[in-house]
Amino acid sequence: MDQRHPLLARRRVLGTMAGATAAGLLPLGSIARAAETQATSNGSAEDPGFFGIWDGSTWTTQPRLDYTAAASLKPVEDAARAGDYAAAGEALRKHFRSRTAKAPLPFLYNGIFRPGQIPLFIDHIWTLGTGEIYQDVVTVTGAASTVSADVTEALTRAAEGKASEVMFFLMARDKEPSTAVFASRDAGAGAPVLEVTKADGSTVAFPATADTYIKAGDDATRNFGSDSELQVRDEGAGAFAAETCKAYLAFRIEGVTQAPRSARLKLTGRNATAATADKRVIVFQTLEAFNETTRTWANTVQNTFSWQGDLGGFDWKRPAGADPEYGYQLPRLYFAGPMADAYRQSGDETIAAGLTSLITDFIRDADSYGTAYGAGSFPRSLDTGNRIVNWVYAYESLRTSPSLTAADNTAMLRTIEKSGRYLAVASGPNPNWIQFQKQALTAIAVHFPEFRGSAEWLENARTYLSAQFRTALYPDGGYVESTDGYAWGVVDTFGGLTKYLQDNGYELDGKAELDRLVRFLADQNLPGGFSPAYGDSGTFDRRPALLQYGELLGDATLTYIGSDGARGTAPGHTSVLYPDTRVAVQRSGWRPDAAYLRISADRGPHSHPDDLAVTVWAEGNRLLPDMGAFTYSNDPRSNWLRFTTESHSTVEVDATAQKIGAAASIDLFATNAAFDLTRAWTDGNFAARHTRTVLFVRPGLWIVSDHLRPSDTANHVYRQNWQLLPEARPALEDGSRATVTDFAEGGNLRLVPAHPSSLRAEVRNGYYSPVFYSVTDSKYVTYTREGSGPVTFDALLLPVPAGQQSTATVEDLAVAGAAAGTASAMAITFSTERTATYAVAHTAPRSPIAFGAYTFDGTVAYAEADSQRRTWLLYGGRRLATKDAVLVDSPVALKDFAVRLDPARGTVAIDGTGLVPSTDADRAVRIHAPWAASVTLNGEAVPFTVKSSKLLAAAAG
Repeated sequence: MDQRHPLLARRRVLGTMAGATAAGLLPLGSIARAAETQATSNGSAEDPGFFGIWDGSTWTTQPRLDYTAAASLKPVEDAARAGDYAAAGEALRKHFRSRTAKAPLPFLYNGIFRPGQIPLFIDHIWTLGTGEIYQDVVTVTGAASTVSADVTEALTRAAEGKASEVMFFLMARDKEPSTAVFASRDAGAGAPVLEVTKADGSTVAFPATADTYIKAGDDATRNFGSDSELQVRDEGAGAFAAETCKAYLAFRIEGVTQAPRSARLKLTGRNATAATADKRVIVFQTLEAFNETTRTWANTVQNTFSWQGDLGGFDWKRPAGADPEYGYQLPRLYFAGPMADAYRQSGDETIAAGLTSLITDFIRDADSYGTAYGAGSFPRSLDTGNRIVNWVYAYESLRTSPSLTAADNTAMLRTIEKSGRYLAVASGPNPNWIQFQKQALTAIAVHFPEFRGSAEWLENARTYLSAQFRTALYPDGGYVESTDGYAWGVVDTFGGLTKYLQDNGYELDGKAELDRLVRFLADQNLPGGFSPAYGDSGTFDRRPALLQYGELLGDATLTYIGSDGARGTAPGHTSVLYPDTRVAVQRSGWRPDAAYLRISADRGPHSHPDDLAVTVWAEGNRLLPDMGAFTYSNDPRSNWLRFTTESHSTVEVDATAQKIGAAASIDLFATNAAFDLTRAWTDGNFAARHTRTVLFVRPGLWIVSDHLRPSDTANHVYRQNWQLLPEARPALEDGSRATVTDFAEGGNLRLVPAHPSSLRAEVRNGYYSPVFYSVTDSKYVTYTREGSGPVTFDALLLPVPAGQQSTATVEDLAVAGAAAGTASAMAITFSTERTATYAVAHTAPRSPIAFGAYTFDGTVAYAEADSQRRTWLLYGGRRLATKDAVLVDSPVALKDFAVRLDPARGTVAIDGTGLVPSTDADRAVRIHAPWAASVTLNGEAVPFTVKSSKLLAAAAG
């Protein structure tokens, strides 16, 4: 599996680099390590293979450098011919110091950077991902006192994300055998407090609502949630020791809805081991909710570790208990870009020396691990590709630094060149993986024409990248990996490379395919600008990217979507089907107030077992979200999010996850100005074929019908699950068993099942991960039915505007004329003046079906009436009738057909696919509207006649 998480779309890190060392001078140990590194040749035994071996008449070992690439390389060649590789290294350093500056590709970063982390990086303290975010360092002494950490940035993030809770964790800044102890919330006096000065200037103090600490070694499975003290300690070599302790705290922050003026975390603590010594403690925000009564070292997947004071520094491998990604992402040198920027802006040679030390430490360690190209390929090709982009970016700043010795310069260049040779031949399991490899190969080739292989590598990369979309896209333009995060990673990589090559005088084919892929992603985007987060992904605001690609590709529709309609040209469609990708989107428009539903049966790398799951946005809220992925670890929450069908808004059969990649299809899709209809099926549930029909009644309600046809006669358990955001606060109504959400802001959802008496309804506990390495508790609603033979679920999904309430009810209707389980119907009462009747035939009816007051011979019928208007929405069939009148009668079968009637005004609006104007009595559809005074067909006025109380205006073409 591709282990690159979805957060790796190229981005600039948050925060400025100015004041990177504001947290204090860099530790002397770090400077000593840097000096030691500078004095070491870093594998100079490899220099002959890099500079070449000359026997007086020929190169018996060809140099890896092209000495003809620049006149300033002549001294390097002369020294290499003489076998003086030290002099060759000095000359090579001189060449690169004086070389014209080049603009590298933007660096990659895997988290949220804050300038105070620079000293941590140099001291071999590193954090994986965005789930743990550096805030501050506090110092305790031997005497108990109150210390205060600046956590304004954390509270700002929480307020902007509308979070009701904020969490922190504490770890030792330095590895030495003393323990910092802090009063816990159970201590009484000195308990933790979060003091916030709100945007309006008022101040509020929040007590901790949960806290605990974890300890390694023999206490790894012990919970300390009831202790009166929180312990923090770290010591010894390696990532942690048996005595290592980390503390966790949580606070409810009701009322903090805007970015505060300031926020301070106040803790009462002391150095309990050394009465006269100060002890520093790092404060991080954590985006992972925790349970203080169950959290232990053994069940905590950790993302931050320290090798501070360890003379060996990082070993560049995954520490025990860390997320699996740790061992892949640390060797990607994600710290290199921020450190290079900090050095360039400040000129602080301590930073340059620290960065050089880190890189050369990586070279020494990774060269010893025995991979084919040593440090040039460790640990995998994807990680090498990421590392090279960051390394090339950093080298552009380091090449002129006095801290970069000739030996270290040679070691870096030698390893980058090894990576070029490796990346030119390495394979990968999927397109985005290989694209990252080729991106790195491009960076090496363009930035280092001094390497003998660069011209060939550039052609290698351009050839692959130009042709990549032929295999990375389905014929309909959808992406072959079922995750929007990875698809955006490919877009960002390809887009960045296109500009990078253009800036350096090269062209990259594939812009047309890039445009198709971006349009595909734009079609998936939620009306509020955020990605839907399907598959292994998080949700991000994609509007800035859409604006960027609208400009790069000259696509005015992308500009329109990215600007919420403020600029550009509106797309020529709203709803859309991607049949090859197996995804459909129903939407009312492109502005943030639009209604949206996504349904899919997609497959490929990073899939979840979520066939026919729906994602819904309406009234400014994600009413039914995708719940995310959290991590690639074996954490139970990750496993629930990624590997269960239960965690998605679809039907689960017999408590078993669907089979990913099973036979499936969207076999019906229709859209017009009045309604959309989508039907999809999957064989992913081993025991039964699942067919889901979704009717979207514009501008904003849905009816979802599920039909499950088992392959045997056994009894099965069917659970229809509806996932909700943590802030949805769902409740189940008595009697109707309707699910009602209660968002503090924006609209709500009223979800009403059609046959409540036959369902077991529950609100269950689940999880929500908006981005990788962030997870919190959530609620979801499940409706359960058991039985043999076909089973159906029907539900009304009714968005409710903010500040309003709905009492809409649904009544299950009997269906005559269809075999049991092959059709279903419901009567809907929205209010005393507005009602509707709905029916769906799950299999083609042999004769008209009767339901409520209606008969119909097609697939879906919806008839709505209020005090003034009537609406008839049909798909398939020829005839809709009541006992009193034939409402619609067509001489041929219809596709999607909608009639909206206003008798008081005399207007009739007809919409549908394949309809043409016609008053021919033999061809036209007969509509019961004897009072009609004006008629439109698909928005255009058309002639009409009325004969025998029947309106004739349109015919099926």
